[in-house]
Amino acid sequence: MGPRKKQRRAAATHRARAGASSHHTDRSSQWPDDRPVDAPSDRTSGRPGERRAPGVTADGRYDPRAVLDDLVASGIRCVRRAMLPDDRPLGSVILAIRDVGRDDLIDDVLVRHLVPLVAPLWERGWSPVDLVHAAGHRFDAAIGGLVASAVLADPTLDSADRPAVWTDQIQQLRRRRGRSRGDIGFEQLEHRFQVVAFLLQLPKVVPVVVPPSQWRAAAAAGPVRTRRSDEQVDPRMLERVRALLAKAESTTFDAEAEALVAKAQELMAKYAIDVAMVAAASAGTRSLAAGVEARRLHLDDPYALQKAQLLGAVAAVNGGHVVWHEGWGFATVIGFPVELELTELTFTSLLVQMTRAMADAGASGGHTRSASFRRAFVLSYAQRVGERLEAARRRAHEAADQQYGAALVPVQEARRAAVQERADEWFPNARAMRSRSVDAGGWHAGRAAADLADLEPGLGEIR
Repeated sequence: MGPRKKQRRAAATHRARAGASSHHTDRSSQWPDDRPVDAPSDRTSGRPGERRAPGVTADGRYDPRAVLDDLVASGIRCVRRAMLPDDRPLGSVILAIRDVGRDDLIDDVLVRHLVPLVAPLWERGWSPVDLVHAAGHRFDAAIGGLVASAVLADPTLDSADRPAVWTDQIQQLRRRRGRSRGDIGFEQLEHRFQVVAFLLQLPKVVPVVVPPSQWRAAAAAGPVRTRRSDEQVDPRMLERVRALLAKAESTTFDAEAEALVAKAQELMAKYAIDVAMVAAASAGTRSLAAGVEARRLHLDDPYALQKAQLLGAVAAVNGGHVVWHEGWGFATVIGFPVELELTELTFTSLLVQMTRAMADAGASGGHTRSASFRRAFVLSYAQRVGERLEAARRRAHEAADQQYGAALVPVQEARRAAVQERADEWFPNARAMRSRSVDAGGWHAGRAAADLADLEPGLGEIR
């Protein structure tokens, strides 16, 4: 069948279906926010009382983009109304979309309809990279790319007052946006409408960036104030730590890697104590908890849940808390800025080392490559790293005791209490995470690999 004949048949089919379900147009005014902001309105020719089928222009030509626009809007209404009995079934909408035969246009049309669903999320605490990562984690990279395209099309973000952190995130998304270039099957179309429900149901989260509604006020307030000594990390210290960890990641000698990571941890632990003591000596009337911040870290599958426990081990070393967001693929780390920076550096390095060790453990094939073995490996690695980190923390504190004496303990306790206060405020319903039974071989292999890594204190509470 030639393309023109196929288009004419699709148009005829759609006109027949539109005529059989014209109640959508009549009832749509009951849900004024169901329509995209700039949805086309070519349902009438402009003469009173005259109507024509969607996708047919005034001179009778067939417009597949307009047909798809109408169908996508109809599908979104199906999702938003939770499939009321008298609504057109979503399955029939998907079949009608396939009948149009223009897969090359579907994602462009869909993205335009996703923009009004994405824009309100910024005021609910979401950032662009968090949103795209969560969508990709819940579905797949293709859906994540579509959400990235919707974010980039959001006019809300096109402002002269946009902070640098938002600009950085938008630049990251330019590399992740995407459209399907091949055939889009029924199941793939289902996923495209499921992401609508996903976006509509996202709750508020603790913000880690300033939302657009506050950009103008933030810009009017002038440059960000100079951070206090406990809110920044000396760039020279960061460079030394990064260099040590990079060497640990690149060496093929386990003993050398252990020594390098141990040295990096000793430096970080002592530095964090010094910063805390300087801050305590210069503290004003400001509440200590006001200096506690939240940072989001994205964890990729496979074994994202188990990786979160490794992150919890590292955060606990630095007096922080980790909250794992089930189903979104990211964790929120709560702590003071210096400790957050050190936690992220250490965790990133350990993740590289753990991934390499797990690949080595699976080199023999068979059971060592199974998912159960690798889940147990990551959990065991996290627990053993926690034990070794605890030992490193004790050594650093013993050295600090000689310098600061009795003043050290109350400062450390006050900082832990401040982090706990913020964690309880931001996540009042968080629950402790429990691990299920795991593969014994993977557990022992992970523990052995962790013995060759080294860092600071224990798993602590992962909430």
